[in-house]
Amino acid sequence: MKKIALGVAAALVLGLGAFSGAASAAPASPAKSSIAQPLTDVSAQRYVERRRVIRRGPHCTVRKVVTRGPYGKRIVRTSRVCR
Repeated sequence: MKKIALGVAAALVLGLGAFSGAASAAPASPAKSSIAQPLTDVSAQRYVERRRVIRRGPHCTVRKVVTRGPYGKRIVRTSRVCR
């Protein structure tokens, strides 16, 4: 029990010590870089053009429906489905 209490106290002291120090590694002002930054501004996302899907005519596929006929024989029906 004593070891657990000491461990919790040490973790608390180390955690608070990390936040109390000055952030010397952070730059004073953010430098403008030529690397593209991710778009995090929600209001600007309205103006970003999204990729649009252009459909030219119907898209048709052939589907096979397998059923069982008399005496368990397989019957394969093909039907053309367009969307």
